[in-house]
Amino acid sequence: MNQDKNRKKESNFIELGPVIPSSHSEYSKKGTVKKKRDLPDQKGLPAKGKTSYKEYEITKVQAQKAKNRFNIYINDEYAFPVDDNLLVQYRLIKGKELTKEEIEELREKGELSKGYQAALHYLNFKMRSEKEIVDYLKKKEYQSIEPIIEKLKTNRLINDEEYAKSFVRTNSLLKLEGPKKIERTLFTKGLSKGDVLTGLDEYSGDKQQENASKLAEKVLNRQRNKSSREMTQKIREQLMTHGFDSDVIQTTLDELEIDQSDDEEYEALEMQGEKAWTRYSRKHSGYDLISRTKTFLYSKGYPREMIDRFIEEKEELQ
Repeated sequence: MNQDKNRKKESNFIELGPVIPSSHSEYSKKGTVKKKRDLPDQKGLPAKGKTSYKEYEITKVQAQKAKNRFNIYINDEYAFPVDDNLLVQYRLIKGKELTKEEIEELREKGELSKGYQAALHYLNFKMRSEKEIVDYLKKKEYQSIEPIIEKLKTNRLINDEEYAKSFVRTNSLLKLEGPKKIERTLFTKGLSKGDVLTGLDEYSGDKQQENASKLAEKVLNRQRNKSSREMTQKIREQLMTHGFDSDVIQTTLDELEIDQSDDEEYEALEMQGEKAWTRYSRKHSGYDLISRTKTFLYSKGYPREMIDRFIEEKEELQ
């Protein structure tokens, strides 16, 4: 009877073999194995069978000083900025969980939004060419430049053809610039030849002649103490520098009353001659002083007979 009971106990026993301890197992003082604990793995993911741990959770939404912009914190660390549109569109509130893909998408859209706002700020001051905006965004180290430019074009905020027209009107009116100078400037701003030519269509020949005459008068008023020849040369140089064509320049000079009376020209010669005589007399005298003064007055375009008259008068005073 006792033997049958012992056999029954043996049949119910399953040999498990020796228990090998591990880092996740503990033993009681009696040597029995306690249940294995649920711990996160090395990647920070929730343990098997657990769902309470959140891998990418918004823990804070902070308003920036900049209007309508916010900082998003994931797991208590700053993650990326967004504007109010993205905040509403993605319902970015504290406690919301995000996937890696959503985070990358939000970062890209946030960068695009920030760059777009920077471009708008740059455009607030005046019209800009496409190249000017691209250069500005590169300087600010924005990456998503192409989609920003496309969005600006879609919203009709940049248009190189309209920019060229506006630039020509402004610079011809306010700066009295000629077509050649305007053309050079527009090319440096990245405009195509077609857009530049379209812009220059706004600048009629009559307007060019009018502006050249205005500029020549301004130069003439500053050169009254110079010889007729020197005044003519100064006006020609200024008109060329401002980008006017040679035929416009010649017409302007022909129409301008530059010729002075003999008395007016000699008065101008005396003014420049006295300055030259005083300057050279500090280091020179006699023939050397006279020679240097004559050479200076010749270079200013005064006629020989007027120069000789001035020198004779200076010698009489010695």
